[in-house]
Amino acid sequence: MKNLNMLKQFIFSALLIAPSVYAAVTVDINGNRYQFDTNPRLNEVLAPVALQNNWYWPAAALYQLDSDEPEQLRQLLLQQIVALKQNNVADSDFVTTLQSLERQLASWRLGKRIAMPIDYDFARIRPDLNPRFDNGAYLLQLKQRPASVYLFGAVSSAVAVPHRGAAAASDYLVSVQPTALADLSQLMLLQPDGTAQAVGSTYWNHSHIEAMPGAQVFIPLQSQLFSSQLDKLNKRLLELASHRVLP
Repeated sequence: MKNLNMLKQFIFSALLIAPSVYAAVTVDINGNRYQFDTNPRLNEVLAPVALQNNWYWPAAALYQLDSDEPEQLRQLLLQQIVALKQNNVADSDFVTTLQSLERQLASWRLGKRIAMPIDYDFARIRPDLNPRFDNGAYLLQLKQRPASVYLFGAVSSAVAVPHRGAAAASDYLVSVQPTALADLSQLMLLQPDGTAQAVGSTYWNHSHIEAMPGAQVFIPLQSQLFSSQLDKLNKRLLELASHRVLP
């Protein structure tokens, strides 16, 4: 009888603590972990922190941490780069560019970016901008207005440079050293809200599109006349950059 009572007490205690141990959703918000026993909506996740600071909502980003898709893409890219180096070993400019890309990719922190706008006011008043979270582990990154723009791609090294108001994305090229394989005629701009767009950067196709604070500017590799390999590489690099967790 005593053992039976102890078993009942153990089961009762386990039921009491189960919701916190087996949370349906966990969200890391700027280093603080929040657990939800049921699947919360965005406004519920933001509520504890939304008014703590003057957040720059266009740069707010949500990442799914328990997905291995970004890391799989990174490994695919690194494998492609290795194969390209082996097939172009006699071209020192080609190899140098690919080695720079390897270093850049290795330094990135990744998480599967959830393509959705993050804004507390919008989430409270617009049901379409207040989705419910699926089960899983997430990283929610909230920032004040970012101070930098990040350049990467066919450059000797990736850099973070101060954001300049009213400056076109192409104006930031003076801050990097492009490699011999860089295609400087058309950049790719990845805004902090996750949207991507091509930006003409030469005298004949120049477009004045501003990089928002926290944006990434991708300097792609030149296309090859008889091969689509670098086009595929460019596309995958831009895709991986969308899952990059910036400082």
